[in-house]
Amino acid sequence: MKAVLSKFNSYLLDEYSIESNPLNYKNIMRRAGKEIAQFIIENIQNPFNQKFIILAGPGNNGGDAIIAHYYLTKYNLSSTLIIFDEKQTGAWYFKKYINSKESYLLYDKKYYFDTNNYYLDGIFGIGLNKEVKGKYKDSINALKKCHNIISIDIPSGINSDSGKSDGSFIKSNITLSMSNYKIGYFFNEGLEAVGRLINLEIGLNKYEKMLNPDCLLLEDHDFLNIWPKYFKNSHKYSRGKLLVISGSIGYTGSCILSVRAAIKSGSGIVKMIVPKSLNNIFESLSIESITIPIEDNNTGYFTSNNTEEIISNIKFANTVLFGPGLKSDKYSANWKSEVLQSICTNLLLDASGFEPLILKIINIDDLPLTTILTPHYGEFCQIFGFEIDNVMKNTLSSVKKIIHLLGKRVLVLKGPTTIIVTSEAKIYLCNIGSRLLATAGTGDVLSGIISSLLSQGLSLDNAALLGTYSHSICSKLYEDKIAKNGLIASDLINIIPKAVEGLRNEV
Repeated sequence: MKAVLSKFNSYLLDEYSIESNPLNYKNIMRRAGKEIAQFIIENIQNPFNQKFIILAGPGNNGGDAIIAHYYLTKYNLSSTLIIFDEKQTGAWYFKKYINSKESYLLYDKKYYFDTNNYYLDGIFGIGLNKEVKGKYKDSINALKKCHNIISIDIPSGINSDSGKSDGSFIKSNITLSMSNYKIGYFFNEGLEAVGRLINLEIGLNKYEKMLNPDCLLLEDHDFLNIWPKYFKNSHKYSRGKLLVISGSIGYTGSCILSVRAAIKSGSGIVKMIVPKSLNNIFESLSIESITIPIEDNNTGYFTSNNTEEIISNIKFANTVLFGPGLKSDKYSANWKSEVLQSICTNLLLDASGFEPLILKIINIDDLPLTTILTPHYGEFCQIFGFEIDNVMKNTLSSVKKIIHLLGKRVLVLKGPTTIIVTSEAKIYLCNIGSRLLATAGTGDVLSGIISSLLSQGLSLDNAALLGTYSHSICSKLYEDKIAKNGLIASDLINIIPKAVEGLRNEV
């Protein structure tokens, strides 16, 4: 797992470094500049036949860029340094690494940005906290036509805590992260801006143990020996008993996707409670599961008249998946709340199952302690009373505000970067999923995978983390091995065994 830091914690890391050795700060900047130059030499094709333009702003990123320019020229690469303010010439690193006035240019908005050149972006760093204006905006906008951009630590114009911009930001091919990842890489415009992330070790990692990281980024090797193991004497009842309460007229697909994903993920036996009038659909499209048809008087959905019978069937299961595709209105919220309050086993709550929480008929405290909630951003805002724009601008801080309400329940907030809050209130990010996941039904597949793992005996935390990561691996495999477009939710299901195999091979 890789630590992901806020601007505050990144600065705190710098302070720890300086306090441990007052000379360390200059050494770290020197090492950063040298590592950047070394990366360029080792990773850019034919570097000695390329032209590199070094854009150095007035902050520490500009200092790193200036030192990188020094080493590039020392290694005999064609490097031109452009600074944005004459005051920069008074900095210690400028005096040490720049030999003469002929060694740099002062930015002029008339400067022509040749698209054939490589540009090292050191204009702004993580300290950016205001609107980009003037010559800085001019240069960033001019770089939009350029395709060979390497950013130092974070693309200029991106807020390091939110990933937001004011509209003017650099879209990089590569972002060279200095020792640790920043929150802004994984949200909003930051997702588009960072390009390929490369972490350069510049001597700060040894101080990370003095911090509590804001969150951790999940990686393949984090899942060593977590997937359920199947023994020779196992049987279907020992491999998990999952009950799915899902689906209504017009939304039978949600239930079927979840059930098929759960079976493919290893649940020994899966039953689904369904409206009787739709039973033929469920039986024909999910032949490996067992249906429990309940009289619905040909309506295609459940009502309060079905509550008692639904509750009586829950005792079969060690895990309940509740919500995908259920009819959603103020009348159905009542029977849903009664059922939810009767569950005394593992619960995965999703989609229309959130309705009683949204309408404040019940509270999160009324759910079993062994509950995993899997909302998308819109549902998250409805449940916790946030404005969607505020959550987008302050995603991680919004999540932190509600952790105390979970009471050891687990949250999986679905998005381009999925956020998992564990029962121990630790925050993890999953960012390997393909953009192709942005299509209807993929969330139902995720619910099926996680609830299946939960039914097979994994803890709430491991089921949520491994389920989310495996789901993302499925999408990545599809994009890498099958096609760059055209993914539909059902495509993910047959890839599940391959995704699991890949994780096991990795470790």
